[in-house]
This record gives sequence, structure tokens and C-alpha cells, in this order.
Amino acid sequence: MITFPVTEPLRAEHRELVPHIDELAHTATWVSTAPAPVVREKLTHALEFLRHHLVPHALAEEETLYPAVEGAMKAPGATETMRRDHLEVVRRVEALEHLRDDIDQSPTEAQRDELAAALHGLHAIVSLHFAKEEEIYLRVLDQTLTPADAQLLFDRMEAAEAGHR
Repeated sequence: MITFPVTEPLRAEHRELVPHIDELAHTATWVSTAPAPVVREKLTHALEFLRHHLVPHALAEEETLYPAVEGAMKAPGATETMRRDHLEVVRRVEALEHLRDDIDQSPTEAQRDELAAALHGLHAIVSLHFAKEEEIYLRVLDQTLTPADAQLLFDRMEAAEAGHR
């Protein structure tokens, strides 16, 4: 019989988010040559994902997941670096919105370079953030939570995430 870690629901959610996160890097790659309307459309799509899925996910983690991790580790404040990652992601999403809004009919090479750097930066931060969560924090929860406790945690996280959309 195959058993899954109690954190499998969160791992599954991460697997659903990863293709969208990877799309940020793909968008950054071609932003230097795509026509301006296509650039704006792709950026709008990326920002919709970031604002309506990724950021609510991050806020829900801060409200529910991280306190559970700190409790399991008996280490208040142990997730502060992860919270800082979230602040940086939000800051960069806002910067990306401003860059998108500044694009007119013909973006300059400098604007395209800034967009590519912003998208690559977001991709790198979020990819590393997910790896840290899965390799460190979710392992802690797998070792300490009962399946019933884990289900309650993920139900609370899902409700929190919905509240931030």
C-alpha cells in the first residue's frame, strides 16, 4: 500500500501552480521580440495569475501554514524568512504592473529588458520559495501532524486563500 505524506494536498496545489510560475520565465524569454499588444496581453495574463492565485496562496500560508510550522518546530519566528519572500514577491508584482502600464504602442528596448528581468526575478524567487517549503517545512509537518490535523489545516488554508481572492 502506498502512503502519501499528510501534506500531499499542499504539494498538489504547488504542482498546479508550477506551470504558471514557469510561464513567467517563458514570457520573459520572448518579451524582447514580441509585438507590443502581445506583450501587454501576456503580462496581463501573468499578473492575473499572480494577483488572483499566487498572492492569495501566499497570504493564506502566512495565516495558517506558517503558524502550524512554527508550532511543530517549537520555534516562533522560524518562518520569517518565508514571509519576507512573500513581501518581495508582492513588491515585484506591483513593479511588474507599473512596467506593463508604462508600455505604449512601441515599448523601448530598455522597457523590454526591465520586463524580462522582472519576470525572471519573480520566477526565481517563487521557484526557490516553493522548494524551501516542500523540502523543509512540509517535511516538518509530515512528521508532526496527524492526517486529521493536516486536513483541518488545509481546510483553513483553503478558506483563507478564498478570502484573499
